[in-house]
Amino acid sequence: YDWETGNMDKLNCRFIFPKELDLSTVCNDAADEKDTSRVMYELQSVLIHVGGYESGHYYSYVRPDIRRNLWYRYDDDRVTQVSFKDVREDAFGGKKRKRSVDETGERRVGFWGRLLQSNGGGGGGFGYGGQRSSAYMLQYVRKSDIPMLYD
Repeated sequence: YDWETGNMDKLNCRFIFPKELDLSTVCNDAADEKDTSRVMYELQSVLIHVGGYESGHYYSYVRPDIRRNLWYRYDDDRVTQVSFKDVREDAFGGKKRKRSVDETGERRVGFWGRLLQSNGGGGGGFGYGGQRSSAYMLQYVRKSDIPMLYD
């Protein structure tokens, strides 16, 4: 719901998420652990929604073998190999914005910024799904579980 316009609308603000998610800063028991792999996660798939709140289309990006950096886009009956750059450009949503800085010139980083820092964003354009595409759901796999799941 958009409080400014009084209309229902899909939020499509830019939201950058990492390929590797480190939860050590938010997990209390992580400080006691010598093996940080229990709080480290690898991105395996991204479900994309393109369209508005009332209608649209879903497709996904998947890394079937998380030990390799091969990504595929599954869009109905079409399967296409893509790069992670393609995934980022399509999934981050919204327009790229300038970073906020505080009075000392340092970049301000809030809770979500610390939790979900990224290695940069996509290009200046939009990805495969166009201007109305963005990630709807992310799936991460705990690093310590990868050998059990894939060996």
